Amino acid sequence: MQMFLRRWHRWIAFPAAIFLLLVAVTGIWLAANEFFDEEEALRERTRTLISPVTTLTADAEFAAPLARARAAVAAQSAGAPLDSVVWQFKGDTPTITFYLGRPTGGEDRKVIVDARTGTVLRTGEYTDKPFLMRVHSGEWMGDGGLVMAMLWGASLVLLTVSGFIIYMKMRRPRLSGLRRVFWLLLIGGLAVNPPEARADSPFYTDDPLFSPGGEIKAGLTGEHNAGGSQLSEVLDWNYAVVPNVRLNLTTYTKHVRPIGGRHEFGYGDTEFKIKWRFLEENPSGARPALGIAPKVYIPTASENRGLGDGVWRFQLPIQLGRTMGRWYHFAEAGYQWAFDRTATDVVYGGAGTLYSFTSHFGAGVELYQFAPTQAYGNWQLLTTLGAVYTFNEHWAIKTSLSRTLRNPRRGGSNPSGVFYVVWNF
Repeated sequence: MQMFLRRWHRWIAFPAAIFLLLVAVTGIWLAANEFFDEEEALRERTRTLISPVTTLTADAEFAAPLARARAAVAAQSAGAPLDSVVWQFKGDTPTITFYLGRPTGGEDRKVIVDARTGTVLRTGEYTDKPFLMRVHSGEWMGDGGLVMAMLWGASLVLLTVSGFIIYMKMRRPRLSGLRRVFWLLLIGGLAVNPPEARADSPFYTDDPLFSPGGEIKAGLTGEHNAGGSQLSEVLDWNYAVVPNVRLNLTTYTKHVRPIGGRHEFGYGDTEFKIKWRFLEENPSGARPALGIAPKVYIPTASENRGLGDGVWRFQLPIQLGRTMGRWYHFAEAGYQWAFDRTATDVVYGGAGTLYSFTSHFGAGVELYQFAPTQAYGNWQLLTTLGAVYTFNEHWAIKTSLSRTLRNPRRGGSNPSGVFYVVWNF
């Protein structure tokens, strides 16, 4: 078995190394170009600025600057096809960029014009997707190159798995010194004193139970809906000040990709919650655990860039949890106030159950509803399949996959997902 793995490890490694080196080099080059790129520097400088132009700006204020800029470009390239026009409103020097194509097809140049004066500031090369990016993704070789890119990505996974197996088979059983300490810590960390799996972050429905002490959750959440896609990198900070009261601060960055719009990235809204479990469950009786968790949404995301709507919100839910053998049932119902006339209040609630297959692993299902009070027809109903794996008393992973039970155009994500790494201390 070991010889078989070593032989295939070498055969996979030889051709894969060429492509992996190509991907690594082009990746470093692309990162360096992005780091020193002038347009990226402009985006960073103007990211937090408020645009002087709004959706209510008069049409006449657009027409004159655009006409001046187009005339300046026409003086240089009369009759050139226009692929697209991008108007940068923010900053000390607003610009209008004209992307010119060739009469025979394809990309030609971009011309950047001062939107205030109509003066051409500079010209540059224009490609829909730079050649280096095409090489990095394999697209330069056509659809076959994209298939090869997936194959060399899979080869890296196979090399990692086969290399680890080979190492484990070659490892001497009698280790000493630092190597012995390393393996004892690793194996002990995975096997010693695993807690029971519980619900919580993989589901939309919260419950009154939580870990004592501190907890940090880091992970990703994403969804696709009728308006586009969102991806967030989440960092969740928790601390139990007393055994039945916990403080929670949620921070995250957000990627928004609206259908037909431009990608935006930035810091999202901030959430602060106090969870109080005022009634403990009775293990030998029927009494469940009960708690409340008032939460405030602080509008720290940029409204102008579509990362938030600038509305303060406050939630007040009541939560229930009940352990019955290997089953843990949980439910939540609450009301959310929106402190702005342009936004609606919301009634929400959910219920689910989690089954602990072992002391390490649990999986469960959930139904969750979210109904705006001023537009009840836009209610959402999500179904979720979630799983929790606890390595030990300090480390766990939590993940879930959800989808709407309605037509996605009527409300809800299709699909959405969550993945967290959890550290308890």
